[in-house]
Amino acid sequence: MRVRALASARAALAATLERSRAMYSRHARARFASRASSGTDFETVGVVRRRLLELERRVDAALEIVDVSALRKKFDALDARSGAGDLWDDARRARALMAELAGVREELEAANAFEGHVSDAKTALELAEVGEEENEAIEMLDEALASVEALDKALEAWELRRLLGGKYDTLGAVVQIYAGAGGLDAQDWTEMLERMYLGWCEKRGFAVRVTERLEGEGGGLKTATLEVDGRYAYGYLSSEKGTHRLVRQSPFNKDAARQTSFAAVDVIPLLQDEEEVKIPESDLEITTMRSSGAGGQNVNKLETAVRVKHIPTGISVKAEEHRTQQMNRQAAMLRIKAKLTALAEEARVADIAELRGDVVKAEWGQQIRNYVLHPYKLVKDVRTGVETSDVTRVLNGGLDEFMSAYLRLKAAERSAEANK
Repeated sequence: MRVRALASARAALAATLERSRAMYSRHARARFASRASSGTDFETVGVVRRRLLELERRVDAALEIVDVSALRKKFDALDARSGAGDLWDDARRARALMAELAGVREELEAANAFEGHVSDAKTALELAEVGEEENEAIEMLDEALASVEALDKALEAWELRRLLGGKYDTLGAVVQIYAGAGGLDAQDWTEMLERMYLGWCEKRGFAVRVTERLEGEGGGLKTATLEVDGRYAYGYLSSEKGTHRLVRQSPFNKDAARQTSFAAVDVIPLLQDEEEVKIPESDLEITTMRSSGAGGQNVNKLETAVRVKHIPTGISVKAEEHRTQQMNRQAAMLRIKAKLTALAEEARVADIAELRGDVVKAEWGQQIRNYVLHPYKLVKDVRTGVETSDVTRVLNGGLDEFMSAYLRLKAAERSAEANK
């Protein structure tokens, strides 16, 4: 009897709570509907809940791919190996292990973030529906919406990283910018692109160092080289390789005539170890020269700058940022290997030794993006069709939508080719 009585009491209590919740929900929905009908920009509980359900499906698919339990075991094993006393006896092996550990940690953090955003959004929606006070209910709905939007962004970033499966995509990047046709305007355009990429790095939290900066006569830059240190920097920035075209009223023309200027952007992986890539010594031509720096001890007095040329392709790189020839030679060797590695991947050859001049395409004139500042404002990527009229945001480093679209395009092309 007591068991039946207890069960009956629990059922009655549950029914009471459900009626109370339903009553509050009706009141909340009425308030939300009233606010929504006022014409203000407002999301109702139902709209937010539907968005959350859609995102939960994407989370489930992501977690199925990640396999969190297996990932935790892998992390624990790698973490244990990273604490070995003789780990750094082999620096190359140690760097590879630490990079793998960082990648696994990042995947686990992403999975935990997904679950946290879903939980926060659900809790806030529950409170929004039962809240007695209008302000409290609206505040909870705003929190739910913020969690949903944060989850959407986290999923977008995770899905995008899944597209970065190239051998060097997780590495840092070297970004080289060269002034092209357009005279002084092109040099100014090169400096604008330098600021754009510095702004993008800052937004991403990537460390960046300007290793070369050759100023042009009259203003602007002839060339600029940036070293970007951050996980997936090369994967993202590889989408920027190509010719960038600017159309505007020239600030250097007394008649403010419309001027078209070009600058080329080259991107190569930031290699950390010369031994990662092998190039036959007979294919290299190494020369030294005086640095073109501002002066100082050794600089402009001794031949500290080093240029390395890959004879079969004619590609050359230069390093002059260091104070000694030996350090500049090491930097130049890393850059030529990185450049040839990137080209080998593009040309789909198995080894750098297979590269020859006929497979190295001239990037000049292969325009990838137009930046129009006059007579109208528009930035358009000619490869993906993505465009925006907010040129100020783009020139301040707002490049993510362009990079995302390009990476998805390349993934679609690879998939289509694999299915042939």
